[in-house]
Amino acid sequence: MSAVVGDVPLDRLVDAVVADGERFGVVAELLDNGRTPVQGGLDVTVPWVPDWTARDLVVHLGTVHRWVTGILRSPDPTPPPAPRFPPHEDLHGWFALGLTELVATLRTTDPVKPTWHMSPAADTAGHWVHRQASEHLVHRLDLETAAGLDHAPVDPALAADGVAELLGVVLPRWAHTEPLLTARAHVLVRATDLDTSWDVGLRDGAVTVGTSAEPDAVLSGTAEQLLRRLWGRPAEVEVSGDATAETLLRGR
Repeated sequence: MSAVVGDVPLDRLVDAVVADGERFGVVAELLDNGRTPVQGGLDVTVPWVPDWTARDLVVHLGTVHRWVTGILRSPDPTPPPAPRFPPHEDLHGWFALGLTELVATLRTTDPVKPTWHMSPAADTAGHWVHRQASEHLVHRLDLETAAGLDHAPVDPALAADGVAELLGVVLPRWAHTEPLLTARAHVLVRATDLDTSWDVGLRDGAVTVGTSAEPDAVLSGTAEQLLRRLWGRPAEVEVSGDATAETLLRGR
């Protein structure tokens, strides 16, 4: 496998899906069994996503497993059917089975296979590997926060891959809607713990990564903190210049 968005090999990204997915499953069971600092089971609120409970988060990620597996297994790059929802019992077993099937499918699907994608900037199975690595990383952090547990370490390279995927694939998904549709801005995103930066141009519904104009805003922080910020989670970052321009980069 070879990378299609960032510099991280796809096999390594699939390994990250396994690690973060399994950590997520363990935390969910600990929380459900009252063995975490925060009590209340799966009915506790996810602080970073207050509209969700921990149960909602488990259902969401488990549904994503089945949805993406269906997309990758489809013989045609067409929009997938509505995702299936979990049974009323054995939520943890349902989650674990979905993760196992997703990982097996990610490992065995040709990364250049044409697939349907939510974004006009992505159209192969390899893009879904990047999407799932970032999805599992961010939601693992969400659930650890809900449970009151310390976060397991985040590999800066994996976080940077998630930043690249958000800017180059996720952001173009929203480019046809306001405020991006009529926005004209240039933002420099700089990972302070890596020799990595992204020049992002927004102009009338088009998103480009690699522009060289003078930035309207600069967003700086470690790769992990940048990933949190860009997905609307609390983060320790620095923003200089036009703060309004920087908010245009947030995922939805």
